[in-house]
Amino acid sequence: MKKMKLAAALLSCVMACVPLMHNFAAIHTSAVNLHDEASMTDEEKQIKKYCDTVINLVNNERTSRGLSELATFPLLNEVTCIRAEELGQSFAHVRPDGSMCFSAMKQAGISYRGAAENIAAGRPEPSSAMEQWMNSEGHRKNILDPVKTHIGIGYYYDEDSVFGYHWSMFLITAVDGSQPHVFDGQYIPERVFGDPDGNDEINAADAKLILHYAASRAAGLDIEAPTGFLDAADLNQDGSVDAVDASAILEYAAVKGTGVSCQLSDFIW
Repeated sequence: MKKMKLAAALLSCVMACVPLMHNFAAIHTSAVNLHDEASMTDEEKQIKKYCDTVINLVNNERTSRGLSELATFPLLNEVTCIRAEELGQSFAHVRPDGSMCFSAMKQAGISYRGAAENIAAGRPEPSSAMEQWMNSEGHRKNILDPVKTHIGIGYYYDEDSVFGYHWSMFLITAVDGSQPHVFDGQYIPERVFGDPDGNDEINAADAKLILHYAASRAAGLDIEAPTGFLDAADLNQDGSVDAVDASAILEYAAVKGTGVSCQLSDFIW
């Protein structure tokens, strides 16, 4: 089957769901292992990195608008990867067996009060998939839904499929009383030093996020930074995230872009 290179294909689905089970079970799927890092294959480590990158980008968008961050957990990402693989067979919110997309979570024992699914295809990298979702009103609305508490990301590549690259995103509301439920292995992805936007690259996007944060604080806006942002952004470790940190990133990215071998530490003073 001839692939439509870098084709853009998107659908959106929002569906209110009653809790499927009273207990929050942790049943691991067999399709992909994202819960045991010690036994992950190189491919599974790459999938996890892609998942974490998209989640960081989602939380950038949410926190910049005063919304709470979304947490993730391995089982939800594993289930969402199942959905991503299914998109290679049928690019729809209906699964190949005819059931709705949310049945994947039911089969894994994941309970929630509400859920939405975003899907995308033809985008090879996390940032391009995220950009496409944010440029679509329906997908953006799902991502910025203030009542959502958790997120799962799935990625699957099939060179013989129409679009090649397939992405799925589950956004759910799962609470205990008034507080978000805490799932087994729940976490918010880390951000490494010099990469405060968490997109797995040190580039102008990091400097832009730093300058936006610094300008907002200077304007007296009480904005919440994403988890790990401040430690990743304060390059000179002076306790302040500002234009000096952004400048170091821009200089590093510019020099590295010319092919010259360099380290980020070369530009920190």
